[in-house]
Amino acid sequence: MINKMLSSSFLRRFVVSVSLTGLGVVIVGCETTPKSSASADQDMTQHVGRYDPPPAGFERVRLGVPPFEVDTRRGAQEEMNVIAADILASLTTNARRFRVIERTQLEQLTREQGLEGIVKWDELAEMGQVQGVDYLLLGRVTNFRVMPSESRGGLGVGTIRLPGGGGTGGFDFRNRSSRIDVECGVDLRLVDPESGEVIAANFSEYERSDSISSFGISILGVDADSEADLEISESDQGRILRLALDDALRKMLPDIDYELMDRRREGS
Repeated sequence: MINKMLSSSFLRRFVVSVSLTGLGVVIVGCETTPKSSASADQDMTQHVGRYDPPPAGFERVRLGVPPFEVDTRRGAQEEMNVIAADILASLTTNARRFRVIERTQLEQLTREQGLEGIVKWDELAEMGQVQGVDYLLLGRVTNFRVMPSESRGGLGVGTIRLPGGGGTGGFDFRNRSSRIDVECGVDLRLVDPESGEVIAANFSEYERSDSISSFGISILGVDADSEADLEISESDQGRILRLALDDALRKMLPDIDYELMDRRREGS
């Protein structure tokens, strides 16, 4: 009888132990999921703002970054003009090649010189010089779109219908694993404001298809007036613009180094 009671007690403890162990596995599994998403976010942005050092003997030049031109015909919004300029000013500072003039100070300079509103993408060659800066970095946002790609995890709260009812017939924008397509085009020109000469230029068409969580953004809804373009906050627009601008600037740096070092040799 005693043996049976001991056996029964052991069995209950064994069952409880197995159940708790199983629960522990579930808890551990749940805890690791956010870390995976955080890791994906870090992988996408870890290189942003990190550039190769300038050549030996490179002297920083004074740089102004005016508000961008924005082509609103392809999803970009007018208010991106200042957002993009401020992001680019931060990135160029990190590049260690420029002494970047703060945007409000640049606006003050152009206002004092009667050049307010003239520092534009297609009118610089006619304007003469902006005193107080060595170069201007002019930018233009050519397109900006965030679109549904495909969804994993089915439909649910926050579901929108896609044109033509393709795929599953809907897209769950509150599901962080739902995939989106991001397109962001930026055009940059480094210009000598005295001559209007373009020193270096690059166009970057940033395109990526990934989960919402990997971009580290939130989808607010869908723009009913567009072709299922998704709506995101101003801060999330900045995240995507930062990726595109970093790509464009990174591609320009070798040309910038060559041109500015060559000018220095000619002037010495």
